[in-house]
Amino acid sequence: MAPLVWFITGANAGFGLVLANLALSKGDTVVATARSLSKFPESLQKNPKADLVETEVTASATSITELIDAAATKHGRIDVLVNNAGFGHMGAVEEVSDEEARYQFDVNFFGVLNFTRAVIPHMRKQKSGVIVQLSSGVGILGPHGGPIYSASKFAVEGLSESMALELKPFGIRVHIIEPGIFRTDFLKPISQGQNVSRHLEGYADLEGMLSGMHGKQPGNAELGIQRLYEVVTGTGMAVGLEDQLRFPLGSDCYSMLEAKIKMLNETAEKGKSIAQSTDY
Repeated sequence: MAPLVWFITGANAGFGLVLANLALSKGDTVVATARSLSKFPESLQKNPKADLVETEVTASATSITELIDAAATKHGRIDVLVNNAGFGHMGAVEEVSDEEARYQFDVNFFGVLNFTRAVIPHMRKQKSGVIVQLSSGVGILGPHGGPIYSASKFAVEGLSESMALELKPFGIRVHIIEPGIFRTDFLKPISQGQNVSRHLEGYADLEGMLSGMHGKQPGNAELGIQRLYEVVTGTGMAVGLEDQLRFPLGSDCYSMLEAKIKMLNETAEKGKSIAQSTDY
């Protein structure tokens, strides 16, 4: 297989960094973004196949398009876009401020939308490409305590499901990766009191609950990213699954998927007569 050109947002830590290092170890080229060049570890800064870019995922659509265009011109193509950058804001609906909710969507949804729209013309021109959307288990089943975060991931899921149908005729694949709780720094800000709304009496103490999980998450990031790499390249455990849209990662996420299927089956069974009673 010929070397690939990857464009990975939020590649300075967590899943993004693990994926960048894996792709580079395979001889691929990686265009990696972070909010600051200083945030990139030495492993990327010294790798000649790593093209490090400083940007905010909340930058204007125009500047993101210019960034993607420059990368495609420099490297000749972009084979894989991985919309990895994102974060989780925790708090009940009543606890979350308007500013917090909007910023959650600016990063997790509109950032994804802008990078995706910018790369599609290049992939249509080359008649190939893979777009990987990092969703979450909470994009399958809404959790207790994270409704705004969950809503942002549900939005990514809906966008990607429709987009996959639109782009298939152009030879562009779309995959939604749905990780459960993996042992990365995702919960670290929460353990430090960040990304959690003001606490109102009667609601769960999310900061205390989630901070205690940091460093004890069940998911192995290296194994999760190995599966993601196999999905993109059609190798390993993903052979023959190039047409599959969703890939849950982690036993906890798979349990969430099973719970959602059960919920939908019960809804279909109990609601069938009502649904079918409303046609002309």
